[in-house]
Amino acid sequence: MNYIKLITPVIAFFFLAGCGGSASESSQNPTVSIPPSSDGSVQISGVVTYDRVPHSNRSGLDYDNTIKSPVRGAVVEAVSASGSIIAATTLDDKGTYAFTVDANTDLRIQVKSQLLSDDTAKWNFKVTDNTQGNQLYALQGRLESAGSNSRQTRNLHAPHGWTGQSYTEARAAAPFAILDSVYLAVESFSEIDEAIKFPDLEIRWSPKNKTVIGNKALGQIGTSAYFPEIDGGTIYLLGEEGRDTDEYDPHVILHEWGHFFEHRMSRTDSLGGLHSLNDRLDPRVAFSEAWGNALSAILLDDPIYKDSSGERQSSGFSFDLETGQIVNPGWFSQASIGSILYDIFDSQSDGVDQLSVGLEPLYTVMSSDSYKDGSVFSTIFALSDGMRTQFPETDAGLTDLLRAQSISGEGPNGNGEVNSGAIRTALPVYKEVRLNGAATEICSVDDAGLHNKLGNREFIFLNLSSDTDVTVSILKTSGDDNRDPDLKIWQNNELVHDSASSAKGQEISKIRLSAGDYVIEAFDFFNVNGTGSKRGDGCYSVQVTG
Repeated sequence: MNYIKLITPVIAFFFLAGCGGSASESSQNPTVSIPPSSDGSVQISGVVTYDRVPHSNRSGLDYDNTIKSPVRGAVVEAVSASGSIIAATTLDDKGTYAFTVDANTDLRIQVKSQLLSDDTAKWNFKVTDNTQGNQLYALQGRLESAGSNSRQTRNLHAPHGWTGQSYTEARAAAPFAILDSVYLAVESFSEIDEAIKFPDLEIRWSPKNKTVIGNKALGQIGTSAYFPEIDGGTIYLLGEEGRDTDEYDPHVILHEWGHFFEHRMSRTDSLGGLHSLNDRLDPRVAFSEAWGNALSAILLDDPIYKDSSGERQSSGFSFDLETGQIVNPGWFSQASIGSILYDIFDSQSDGVDQLSVGLEPLYTVMSSDSYKDGSVFSTIFALSDGMRTQFPETDAGLTDLLRAQSISGEGPNGNGEVNSGAIRTALPVYKEVRLNGAATEICSVDDAGLHNKLGNREFIFLNLSSDTDVTVSILKTSGDDNRDPDLKIWQNNELVHDSASSAKGQEISKIRLSAGDYVIEAFDFFNVNGTGSKRGDGCYSVQVTG
């Protein structure tokens, strides 16, 4: 019997861990007569598979229709009795591998939950256990002799561990199911860009990862999410049996991988926070969440987003990016934007959707310097402007898609947008203030909710023709005594100034700014961070002097 277990690190930067229990292995093929090796070497080959559990019609997991799927792209090694690596390669698209080793060598086959490439295209993605010191999962076969025949077959299989009512056996397949979703992303993007170089990424999963916010080393991760502030960007995935497991939810995994792509290879200005399809969101949040939803649908070629949960993982939720009903369409709706992004990609013409340009234009725009370093935030307006500029043939079709979702603004800043989302002060999307000019009127309101919702924050353009010592003043013109305005100043995707005093009714900040374009983000503290009686509407005059 072979098993997944904690083993001694074999090289300094690899720490192999597993969840205990058994896996299946076939050591050789008894139906083939294999002659002895004439040169003292043996070819060891095999297939590595894992249990892929599909979704039912109710979005829950359907263990009865489990699929035996190949482990693709993972690192596979031949390891000696002492732990030395004798040979190493990566599994191909069919999960197969082959080594040549010395005859009569005692070794085991070891498959790491790691995608690794150091070729023209580069990547290093790992699935690790955050409750075991972020150690790497590995599937191991038995230690046995390579023998003296010229060929030997050793297959490995990672089972899901579900025995009907619960996980009573090792969940050996889980890390490889997660890894295979990432492999799909790697495969799709490297087909577009043969020299693509992905930053390293860890995806941390454990059966102990639960919907409790606390110490992530204890599995208290809250929800499956991408955390840009942890180790340069890390994904944590839920694994709590009977409540919420995500290892077999590829839409969820690829949604979070989409946030990684934004953060490390494109641009994101998202605030994060709670959000739903029907929310009127800050446009940066709306775009980021829509991108995650759409990318997962694009990579899976499946517009029905599914997330399993509940007792025996038998329930969950789903929504359709292609035909789903949208309650609050607009530039602030992740549902609207997700539909647009998927329609740009898909090959099905339906209604106003006449575009079918694939993933490449989205990748090209979002990885371009003009998009990443632009003076405006990453919103549907910035993406659409990039598409029209770099792929002018999409202009008419893109306009139709936008208008169908009640989006009319033009250019990267949404000039001329008329859909306010029933929040009068939300327009224009970007306001403007001039150095030593008249004051600009803005408001911060809580009509759509708090923290990351439409109307909480205002965006104000500022252009400086020369380096200048400026004073930015925000003074209350209406609202109750709790109103506490604050501000941030951004330039080309960089936060250059943050001013958040507790002074009631005003925020006055002095800073030296170089020549160039800036966006001042102004908001009320209690509409962003507060709850209860201190939240509320307030309006302000903004002036910049120097």
